[in-house]
Amino acid sequence: MFGYKSFLELLKATFINIFSFLILFIPRLVATGAANIIGCCAFFVLPGRRRAILNTLKVIQPDTHGWMRVKMGVETLINYANNFTDFLRLYHMDVDELLGITKIEGLEHFKGALEQHSGAIVLSAHVGNWEVGANFIAALGLPLVGVVEAGGPGVAFYRLFKRYRQHFGTNILSLEDPSVGFKLRKYLKTGYLVGLIADRVITGSGIEVTYFGRKSVFPTGPAFLSLATGVPIIPAFYLRLNRRGKKVYYGYIEEPIQFERGKRRKDDVQRLTQVIAQRLEQVVKQYPDQLFCFPPPWDYGSKEQRAESKE
Repeated sequence: MFGYKSFLELLKATFINIFSFLILFIPRLVATGAANIIGCCAFFVLPGRRRAILNTLKVIQPDTHGWMRVKMGVETLINYANNFTDFLRLYHMDVDELLGITKIEGLEHFKGALEQHSGAIVLSAHVGNWEVGANFIAALGLPLVGVVEAGGPGVAFYRLFKRYRQHFGTNILSLEDPSVGFKLRKYLKTGYLVGLIADRVITGSGIEVTYFGRKSVFPTGPAFLSLATGVPIIPAFYLRLNRRGKKVYYGYIEEPIQFERGKRRKDDVQRLTQVIAQRLEQVVKQYPDQLFCFPPPWDYGSKEQRAESKE
């Protein structure tokens, strides 16, 4: 059915295309108000998603209870609705608009890494608006390649969203491509930034780390690729400011992760992945209502959680 798995998915794709066209005529303030209403309603009409969010908040914000946790859960879906709205708006944005709505800090870390090395790994997580953030990096004129899951959403959705992801020049690779590792090494050798989301295992197996005090499974790709190529890992996040004003997002780029190699590559991958988990945990604690990783890495492998996250 036009490449989609079901009639429902075809309807979703049709809605996305229609909304992407209409959003050109909707002022940002109006779109934000509509997204706030949709996000709030979604929290109460999607019980599976609501449970997943509240269960995650219990772990990352254990000191919140009752109404405060519910409020944070509602804000999570409001942020998600606004993020998706801006993702669809990307197709009509120009460079000046995207740069104009972003406050940036730490850009020198990207430039310094590219001057000292042939490339660098941009490490992020399912927190904030990583999709628009990748476009922001490309809009700055920096060479960027991103790795995106194709199997989960399906090839048709992968192709549909690829139009938005590549709008400002980001190169997109499929995570399921058997040669993706080889291609990423080639990109790094030619002076590219490689963007990787590091808090969820999608294909293959991961490695066990401690994350928010729980045994969790993280992908080994970022650590392995850095150790194999010698390029630095630079954590970077694109977060909603949620305040009045022209600046909608805060692009925050951290210093490269400092890591001392040991004698065994396998042990280095384990230790470096644990360092990555700690860095991501610090950011999630600061922005708990902007985390959209379901199921969370401590529930990796749970069929119930996987099914719940797709509701």
